Amino acid sequence: MKRAALSALLVPVLLSGCYRVEKPAATSGPVTAPVTRGDGRTLRVFIWSEYIDPDLVTAFEKENGVRVVLDTFESNEAMLAKLQGGGAQYDIAVPSNYVVQTMVRAGLLQPLEKSRLPNLKNIAPGFLNADYDPGNRYSVPYQYAATGLAYNRERYVPQDTWAEIFGPDDTRTFVLLDDPREVIGAALKYLGFSANTTDVAQLRQARDLLRGVVAKKGFQGFDGGPGTRNKLLARQIDLGQIYVGDLLIATEEDENVQVLLPRQGTTISMDTLVVLRRSPNPDLAHRFIDYLLDADNGAQLSNYTYYATPNAAAQPLLDDFLKDIPALNPPAAWLTDGRLDFIGELPTGRPQRLYDRIWTELKSR
Repeated sequence: MKRAALSALLVPVLLSGCYRVEKPAATSGPVTAPVTRGDGRTLRVFIWSEYIDPDLVTAFEKENGVRVVLDTFESNEAMLAKLQGGGAQYDIAVPSNYVVQTMVRAGLLQPLEKSRLPNLKNIAPGFLNADYDPGNRYSVPYQYAATGLAYNRERYVPQDTWAEIFGPDDTRTFVLLDDPREVIGAALKYLGFSANTTDVAQLRQARDLLRGVVAKKGFQGFDGGPGTRNKLLARQIDLGQIYVGDLLIATEEDENVQVLLPRQGTTISMDTLVVLRRSPNPDLAHRFIDYLLDADNGAQLSNYTYYATPNAAAQPLLDDFLKDIPALNPPAAWLTDGRLDFIGELPTGRPQRLYDRIWTELKSR
């Protein structure tokens, strides 16, 4: 699942590559310039890798007599860079929750037509009308999960603490997620702070901590969920920061590959479905979103991705395996005692610039 640091409008620099995203002109809402209409028979979806059951896509294609084209990204920055760059015209994208208002202000989204989404009633009320999109004007919840610490118990069994990575010991090999908000957020949780802090002194403490972490001999770089999972399966590393859903896919292949939630707490995030302003086929886009909100389809989606579903109607239909995993179902108390932080959008100004500078420095080492 899939997170990254963003400026209030767009990331000024794509830190994992050589792209530059130009800041768009200020706007109070979606731009209404005309776009080329599609043929109503081809749907283009921009989505995280390995994040939808291909059988669901095939069934939708057959049921509607259409073609669905999937294109994938590995970070919110990469998604935004491509969309802002005016490349391929997608109909649907799957941004993380804290990116939604960024995309609204950038004029990338169009409001949803709720009358075309009758299955929206299946979403649990607690996941609707969130701060990142009041009234769900632009987005609907898709999948969510926490970020954990993964390991292969045939190689190493860690304690349930971020100290395994952020502590002074340098005898273990590990990778960090290629995601600024997750990496900085984990360091902040280890230090006892909120993953969304805007306190400059706290961010400087996290920066100083991370400088030492990436300088360790055991640090093996930044990677996405699938790459980290494969390294654990191959017993190439001791530990990896990972999205829980990405790791659980590996447990079917090797039960020794496990994931835990550090006791200091962690981040939790919701990925969403949005219709892009330049969608050539908005009617078909709404039809596909409503299809994914169906109870049976929602359960099939989570049974494939191993991410948690916000679809209340789908939850009774989930595989028992998913219902019994602590890392996929954090204790309810963690939601109220501050140990779980939904990654939020950062305000403009000095704290956001510091987040960006921290990540730029870490990636350049």
